[in-house]
Amino acid sequence: METKEEYSSVTQMVERLIERENESIALYERTIRQIGDSLIKPLLISIAQEKREHRRMLEHELEELNEQFELEEGIV
Repeated sequence: METKEEYSSVTQMVERLIERENESIALYERTIRQIGDSLIKPLLISIAQEKREHRRMLEHELEELNEQFELEEGIV
């Protein structure tokens, strides 16, 4: 990262993306509970699982960004 402002901007963006994934997961889970035994239930379960994986990847990226910034701050 070039500056603390750039780091802050990037991390805020990733945090917003994580929040959106959480919102999507909640929506799919609510829909799954509401539809009961529907033909599309397996599809919705699969999509919710993909959203969880996206969230996990974003959380990992955020951890990486934090570690990189801490290392760079220690060097400066």
